[in-house]
Amino acid sequence: MVLFKVSLIGVLFASISFCSYQTHTLNLLISLEAVMLCLLLFSFSISTMFGMSSHLFLVLLTFAACEAALGLSLLVSMLRLRGNDLVTALSSLSF
Repeated sequence: MVLFKVSLIGVLFASISFCSYQTHTLNLLISLEAVMLCLLLFSFSISTMFGMSSHLFLVLLTFAACEAALGLSLLVSMLRLRGNDLVTALSSLSF
């Protein structure tokens, strides 16, 4: 039950940090990864509390790994193209 409460508080704080730090892309990616890790913790706590299988945990773990790889590759290509990781540089009008 403690793990469940900790994961919910973690999702709340990670979501708040995702909404408040929107200047750099790296900050957004780190906050998004924190949300995914807290959701992994949440799904693990639910599956252990109710004695369910851990299929949802494995699916979320796969999505988290794919999201991290895709986010980092986009960040690297944006840094090569623009020279900075500011979110305001992603505007389609600046091409």
